[in-house]
Amino acid sequence: MKIPVPPADRTGRVIASVGPRQPRLAGARRDAGQTIAALAVIGFVLYVAIALAGGGGRALTLTYPAGCAAVAAICYLRSPSLYFGFTWWTWLLTPMIRRVFDLRYGFHATSPLLLGPLLATSIAIFTMVRYRRALRSGTYAPFLAAFAALLYAYLIGMIRQSFAAATYDLLVWAAPIVFGLHLALEWRRFPRIRDTLSAVAVWGMLVTGAYGIFQFVDPPMWDRVWVVSAEMYSVGIPAPFLIRVFSTVNAPGPFATLLVCCFLFALVSPQRWRYIALAVGLVALLLTKGRSAWGALVLGGLVLHLRQPIRAIPRQWLALMTILLIAGPVIMQPRVLRLVSARAGTITQLGRDASYQARVGSTRQYVARVLSDPVGAGLGLFGGATKLRTGSASGSALDSGPLEVLGSMGWIGGSLYFMALLSILLSTLRRGGPRRDAITDAAAGVVVAILASSLFGNVFTGFSGFLLWNGVGILIGGRSYSFAVEMTARYANHPGLPDRTTVVARHTAA
Repeated sequence: MKIPVPPADRTGRVIASVGPRQPRLAGARRDAGQTIAALAVIGFVLYVAIALAGGGGRALTLTYPAGCAAVAAICYLRSPSLYFGFTWWTWLLTPMIRRVFDLRYGFHATSPLLLGPLLATSIAIFTMVRYRRALRSGTYAPFLAAFAALLYAYLIGMIRQSFAAATYDLLVWAAPIVFGLHLALEWRRFPRIRDTLSAVAVWGMLVTGAYGIFQFVDPPMWDRVWVVSAEMYSVGIPAPFLIRVFSTVNAPGPFATLLVCCFLFALVSPQRWRYIALAVGLVALLLTKGRSAWGALVLGGLVLHLRQPIRAIPRQWLALMTILLIAGPVIMQPRVLRLVSARAGTITQLGRDASYQARVGSTRQYVARVLSDPVGAGLGLFGGATKLRTGSASGSALDSGPLEVLGSMGWIGGSLYFMALLSILLSTLRRGGPRRDAITDAAAGVVVAILASSLFGNVFTGFSGFLLWNGVGILIGGRSYSFAVEMTARYANHPGLPDRTTVVARHTAA
């Protein structure tokens, strides 16, 4: 006798109806834990606000990263969903907090404040310890291959660069992977993580997009001073209607990647007012002048579109038309339209584009260098680690993620890292298996979009890497959760197997 499988949208009901009832004491303890975590977050936010207003002095350079780690640890233990949201917001807001702090106390190229998001993200390493036996599964092999490549490059970096630069670079590369593995291993909590991600994507895009538009119209003083002090020539002139917006993050590239990621997640979120945030995010994305991000959004949207059920396609088209109607009046403003059309016109005239020609020239030079150095330069050569090694105000970077991987990890480490990425890409494009939900489909679009944009810049480290491995973790975690629910619903009442309550509690309890 064939047992019918319940629809995917009733996943929560299936688990709630047949799972073991939690004692009232456990529920009260969980609510108390969430309250403690929320109070820790609120207290930390108030402290940072007072310190930026002049009440904390220079002590914030030490207390901020320590506070990020401490609050993240409390949230991790008391409220995993709040830990997820808090970590996201530290990545979103820390660069702007740093700029406001620098305006008052002076610019510092290697600001310790930037360690805050990395330390908060690294708390997720305890999930690897808790689920160390699960790492034997082939599902998590791409993460382990990426870690092996980083370990090789770290050893080379300590020899060929410096200990401080290599160690910082290892944290910048590894922390996003750790967080992605955390999301994949915590698949039993996927419904709560999914709800938190939906809210963070919508609110994050609304806040950062609105600030980006304001930054385009009238850049705040802390942004103008920081652009000059950090020698951020890629953002253009820090003046009204001339600046390439980077909002609350530290460069137009990562900000554009953030908007692409949030746009795809918000497009399938349940919030009814998400169209306002999507319209604001679309305008801000155009103001970044990120041509590769524009193409990445189209590619990611196509992946999401193809993975959605046929019945959902009309709703997606209606949503896109609504977004364009809301954003249209702003895009059609003469200053905005002139900027966007001029930038878009360079796509068909790449031979005359100075930045493209410079990128091609530097790429050719570095390809020859990679071919002549199969060992690799090790971690610490690129990015913010350059400041620790040379003391310069700005870090060095390549306009190609794959070349930066090969330059740092060599042929051996680079091959391992590319094998991990290829495995993830093939798994993303694979169809079939258990029913997916919309957030998992959006995560597939995010992964494909960011990997495609890696051809035009390094998206494997820092904030961009955090977004990439978030997509990977959500994709794998959502797939594992859907598979567990489907198997539970199909076989829970099968004769000869444990009773239904036991099976559900074992496979799907959060």
